[in-house]
Amino acid sequence: MKNETKKRKPKRPYKCLTWQQRLQLEAYLKTKTPKKEIARLLGVHISTVYREIKRGTYQHKLSYNYWYAYGEKRYKTVERYSPDMAEEKYRQKLTARGNSLKIGNDYELAEYIERRIVDEGLTPLAVLGEIERNGIKFNTKICIRTLYNYIDKGVFLRLDLKHLPLKGSRKPHKRKIKRASKPSRGTSIEKRPDVINDRAEFGHWEMDCVEGKKKKKETLLCLSERLTRKEIVIKMPDKTTDSVVKALNAIERKYGKLFRKAFKTITVDNGVEFSDCQGMEKSVYKGQRTKVYYCHPYSSYERGTNERLNREIRRKIPKGSDLTKYSHTEIQNVEDWLNNYPRQILGFATPNELFNACLSLL
Repeated sequence: MKNETKKRKPKRPYKCLTWQQRLQLEAYLKTKTPKKEIARLLGVHISTVYREIKRGTYQHKLSYNYWYAYGEKRYKTVERYSPDMAEEKYRQKLTARGNSLKIGNDYELAEYIERRIVDEGLTPLAVLGEIERNGIKFNTKICIRTLYNYIDKGVFLRLDLKHLPLKGSRKPHKRKIKRASKPSRGTSIEKRPDVINDRAEFGHWEMDCVEGKKKKKETLLCLSERLTRKEIVIKMPDKTTDSVVKALNAIERKYGKLFRKAFKTITVDNGVEFSDCQGMEKSVYKGQRTKVYYCHPYSSYERGTNERLNREIRRKIPKGSDLTKYSHTEIQNVEDWLNNYPRQILGFATPNELFNACLSLL
């Protein structure tokens, strides 16, 4: 015979009495109703009745039954149940329920977190990572889960869920490499060395354009270094090959002799603005300044770093913004914000720190 397992009855959850039930309990006790019967009438366990009676019991003085002892008037007392006293004790225990806030008295830490997230646009993880890496001392230390719980519960004065940049989760999707149906304008990404794919060497970039409002010519040229996540953002008058080549010429003049070591390769998509492969590779001085590789059509994930940082730019310059209203100083401020952002993938170092360290080794 098969062993039949007995079905266990689900445990009844702990149930506290309400104010009305406490009044009923007082009336039942005055009529000397048995405890078991009171539990049945109230719909609770009998142990709940005993705990409730213990919580609200007090010594009641009988005003009509007294005597004198050593010149002092003394009264006879009896135990009685008070629903008011039981309710007051219940409310007091509710206030003491749960652990106290770790950040409750550390105003410096709370103010630092609010400033870095609300005013400077960092994520909670980036803030805690920055504190850990830079050794900033506070009276309290909290983990990322605790910080998110505090934000969700509204512990902070200015910080709320609306200040968090990423909301919800994205559904994973399969990626397939699409072979180019037409010959590339230059060298295909399939011929790019593995050392670039592994991010094991400094000086390899990804490049793309971030457009503004429709029917407006101004656009942003964005270059992302694959190893250090350094970002260069240049405002161009239009989205043409001439503007792209002029922007690269300006970058080469800025870095001078270091350009060829710091910009070994640039990976782009098949946009029309990047069709002048020879112009992008040709140096303003003499010879070849860099090597350009082209991604497969409709394969933006092959420039993953560039696309990810473009999303960060959209936090400061939302999609559909009129770029004519943004000055070069404002664009430079966006670039500085990106390059001074502590990133988890870099051990919470900033792109500027790693980029400058790599430049010093050249």
